[in-house]
Amino acid sequence: MTPDPVSRAEGLLHYAFVDRELLRKALTHGSFSDVPGACDDYERLEFLGDAVLELVTREYLLDAYPLEAEGMLTRRKIVIVRKKNLAVHGMRLGLDGLALVGHGYIATPGARRSLAADLMESVIGAIYADSGLEEARIFVRREILETTDLGEPDPDPRSMLQEYCQSRGLELPVYRTRERSGPDHSPLFTVSVSIEGKEAGAGSGPTRKAAREEAARMALNNIERTV
Repeated sequence: MTPDPVSRAEGLLHYAFVDRELLRKALTHGSFSDVPGACDDYERLEFLGDAVLELVTREYLLDAYPLEAEGMLTRRKIVIVRKKNLAVHGMRLGLDGLALVGHGYIATPGARRSLAADLMESVIGAIYADSGLEEARIFVRREILETTDLGEPDPDPRSMLQEYCQSRGLELPVYRTRERSGPDHSPLFTVSVSIEGKEAGAGSGPTRKAAREEAARMALNNIERTV
């Protein structure tokens, strides 16, 4: 007889829950509510797991890169916690295939990736709720931090800034050209970038594209204080 998703998930996660209903909830998609007798979905545990992942990631990076400035640490953190990375690990573990979904759920490739990312966070939240920070830390380090490539972060700061906003449910960055100066053959553009109506950074460059990239880079350096 095929084991139920909770038993299978415990094997994949290498963690035995004291309260197995926490894991069941962590695997339950909102669409499952159209199934009679369904339990609550994973959104609250995902919310908790997001905070635990953030804390453990910061701890890890401070230990792993003791000489790095805050700006670079922030960029590395964004690489780790963004949905794209969480989806890779969630699908590697096969969590998307264990989710409890309703009849209305359409399993497109994009939906499965999004689901896998959400489940990674909800599982982290469930482990924390079940046994506390130390067990959650062990899981995050083993399944995410020690298996994520932490070489040089994504060199495209605009993509990184957009990923950060999407992962936090924020509006996408808005770029505005403040000034164009200099002669026609050698112009200088100054661009600012705003998030949720607040200026997060500004930069200059010989083209609008270069100025936007510099503004995004400055926003990433400032983001912990401005968002």
